[in-house]
Amino acid sequence: MDAAVPPGKRALASELQRLCRLLALEPSGNAPTQKQAADRLIISDTSLSRFLSATYLPGIAIVRSLYEAASIDAGGVEKVGITLADLERLHFAAAAEQCGDCVRLRAEVSALRQQAAESADELIDVHAELSAIQKEAASLRDEVAALQREARTLKVREVRTLKASARRSIRAGQRQRRTAQTDAALLPVPPVRGDRQQSNPEKRAALAVARQAEALQNGGRHDGALALLRHSAEVLSPAEAAALVYVLREGQLNELAATLLHIYGRDNPDTDVMRAAAQLHQHGAPDDAAALLHAALSTRT
Repeated sequence: MDAAVPPGKRALASELQRLCRLLALEPSGNAPTQKQAADRLIISDTSLSRFLSATYLPGIAIVRSLYEAASIDAGGVEKVGITLADLERLHFAAAAEQCGDCVRLRAEVSALRQQAAESADELIDVHAELSAIQKEAASLRDEVAALQREARTLKVREVRTLKASARRSIRAGQRQRRTAQTDAALLPVPPVRGDRQQSNPEKRAALAVARQAEALQNGGRHDGALALLRHSAEVLSPAEAAALVYVLREGQLNELAATLLHIYGRDNPDTDVMRAAAQLHQHGAPDDAAALLHAALSTRT
């Protein structure tokens, strides 16, 4: 029997074992087996084994039934060695021990149930908070998507506006150049020495584009300035491209000038590149002419 069994339960189990041994012997003279004793008490062999080993506490009815059978087989209650009242007191003491454990276990179960209920309430709150966060995240994603669409639309509009502005500036310079050529044909007045670069229409068109590019770059819109230069390189004549490089250099916009040289040399025909390089030489910018030719050569090879 397990040493951890309480004393009251142990005493009852020992008495039940003794009563089982008082049951009638078999015709062979042997004591009945545990299964035969269980059949006599109308219980299972397993249940009887648990009662006798103090694993489980039997009901009072089983205790009384075993006492009655043992008294009959032993030849009377006086030969059993214990009164029914004493046996019932043993059962009561064992039950009291078990009830003490039950009270403790029930208290623990109650505490665990309370803890589980509180955890369930907390889980409900967490689910509610998580649902609110998910809804807010979905709303923010929708807002970000809308802002991204708006940004793309604004960028397209900005590029279109820049291209239109560049076209207007270039066309204005071209009209001024044609007007100057017409005036020169009608009135062949010799130009004033040293004033050629300040009065030619190419430079006026270049100034307009350079001002826009500088404003975009100073405003932190480098992509816009790059888009303006890229479009200008598509429509500028060689003379206008050279003039724009010259104006950008004058304004200390060296990064934009280098970018324009690369784009113009990369994207324009060789004849236009050669003419623009010649114009740069005339403006006194041999390094820019060489950079333009190098950009064209590197893309061709």
